[in-house]
Amino acid sequence: MTPDDLETVSQLGIASKRIWGYDADQMRVFAAELTLTSDALDGLLAAEVACAGGEIVGYYTIRGHADGTIELEHLFVAPERILQGIGRLLLRSAMNRASALGAAKLLIVADPNSSGFYEKFGARKIGEHQSSIPNRTSPIYEIAMDS
Repeated sequence: MTPDDLETVSQLGIASKRIWGYDADQMRVFAAELTLTSDALDGLLAAEVACAGGEIVGYYTIRGHADGTIELEHLFVAPERILQGIGRLLLRSAMNRASALGAAKLLIVADPNSSGFYEKFGARKIGEHQSSIPNRTSPIYEIAMDS
């Protein structure tokens, strides 16, 4: 991912989030969180895009934390490309990158609607995270790198 990709991936992430039927107020909060800037690239361990036909159709980012945890920070696929295997390829790529960086596990704070996707890859729920949306939590998962 390059700085030139930021607007495209931001819009892709927002469009992908919108498919879950969130209301306008929730989407305003999510849009602010999913709009990536060049500052957002600082400190990332990886930021990769998936392309098809010369267009970006998905992306992921992983970030390292001071405690040594490696987190899948974003993973989004263009709505019209969902269920085409792109998410699977992106997650496998993120897992491979995390493993190459020495991680034993990959941490994921997931959208509740995407829980089933991560569970297919052996993700184990380890807690809940208070969302920026009042009265909403997001599941926290971890995937062992040998999954």
